[in-house]
Amino acid sequence: MNFFTSDVHFNDEPTMINDNLPFKSIKAYDKKTIKTFNKQAGKNDTIFVIGDLLDCDNASCEGWKKAIHYVKKIKAKIVLIMGNNEERIVKYFFDGDFEKFRQLCLSLGYQDVCFNKTLTVEGQEFYLTHRPIDCKKDRMNLFGHTHRAGGLYRDYGFNVSFDVNHFKLYNEKDIKFLLYLRESNWADSKDLKVF
Repeated sequence: MNFFTSDVHFNDEPTMINDNLPFKSIKAYDKKTIKTFNKQAGKNDTIFVIGDLLDCDNASCEGWKKAIHYVKKIKAKIVLIMGNNEERIVKYFFDGDFEKFRQLCLSLGYQDVCFNKTLTVEGQEFYLTHRPIDCKKDRMNLFGHTHRAGGLYRDYGFNVSFDVNHFKLYNEKDIKFLLYLRESNWADSKDLKVF
């Protein structure tokens, strides 16, 4: 089965503090997150992390160098869609060479690393991209970047940020249920504020 999330920000204390995450420490958050991934998804499953698995704000950030290895602790296969934080890692630590970063990730056990992906979930085609601004308006999208501030639903797709789903992965059945809610309740609602 396929699972979806974004904005995990492993090994990043500032994100934990700024987003007011309910964990005592970044170590506790990382440990609980890996445990959750392994409880929900097994070795035959794939987790699509739609950006910001890692964190990097500037050329002096170091936390990603440890966090990039967490893939070895996760049972499921990981497909990493590039987020703005991975893009900064490529810029500051790989001289802008995406392929060099991608090859490192593959050597560590990532199944793939790419900028976006099209995938069919429960008969519906989705475009997977990190930033809502990069979503395709002519189809449904799974995206992240905005964390809880962006809410779950847009008329063009769903925000799968890890904190939006109470620190759990979305699976294909969850996405199917969101599609059902969209069609039956959200799509035609005149009372719903859609961005």
